[in-house]
Amino acid sequence: MLQQTTVATVVPKFERFLARFPDVQTLAAASEEDVLAAWAGLGYYSRARNLLAAARKITDALGGHFPSDYEGILSLPGVGRYTAGAIGSIAFGLRLPVLDGNVMRVFSRWFAVQDNIKDAATQKRLWSIAEKLVPASRPGDWNQALMELGATVCLPENPKCSECPVSRGCIAFSRNIQGRLPVVSARKEAVSLLWTCLWIVKDGKILLWKRSQDERFLKGLWGFPEARHLKTKPGALLKTASHSITHHRITAELRRAPAPKKIPPQAAWVAKEYLGRHLVSSLWIKLLGKSRGALQL
Repeated sequence: MLQQTTVATVVPKFERFLARFPDVQTLAAASEEDVLAAWAGLGYYSRARNLLAAARKITDALGGHFPSDYEGILSLPGVGRYTAGAIGSIAFGLRLPVLDGNVMRVFSRWFAVQDNIKDAATQKRLWSIAEKLVPASRPGDWNQALMELGATVCLPENPKCSECPVSRGCIAFSRNIQGRLPVVSARKEAVSLLWTCLWIVKDGKILLWKRSQDERFLKGLWGFPEARHLKTKPGALLKTASHSITHHRITAELRRAPAPKKIPPQAAWVAKEYLGRHLVSSLWIKLLGKSRGALQL
């Protein structure tokens, strides 16, 4: 949950998620719909799907036992080199490196790496540094200390060099260039998008749309149908909400629309009380948060 999401946002959702799915068997037995509903508001829903797939693999193929070796951990859906290194070192004491955004910042200053940290060659160099430095004894403590150093001391802006335990050996600090590191690519300019979403009501139910895997955003999730999905005319504006996905700024309009004579298989009528189970993206939550009490069925 902490990948791409802040601690403040994660903590209450993490606690509710564990209360709902207290062990791997419970999670593995859950439906994707239930897991996505519990993940609502966290975004990057492929993480939730991978978590469910990993739980099912552990339960079905691994006898309910989490793998304790690097290759086994890496084989789980959604687990990459960083996650495998973190789990392996912290949970099993394996001598494995980690390299997240905080650690990259620490290393770029400590060793005065002045190349773009997103470049493949720079990434390779940083991983090499991480591999050489991780100790055989208590590698999990070392990795957690590095991540914590980046999160609390070696900050992106105004690093606390006077409090840093490695400042004496930090090349950037000795050259007074820590404020210029790490070197990162220029941020992409924001792209503005306008979505015209439809509030279609019939017999006390609302028409929802299952987005295909070909959609650019919110793949495979339920949402409001857009005007481009149905042959119907958008009417009065009810609500608007803004939402950012990567460097895209989406403004979603929710407009009344008449029910089409025939709905395609991607659409379904859903009772209002069950909207929260289907509409898990923050975009829809923003619209519903403002509209649930105001819109009339």
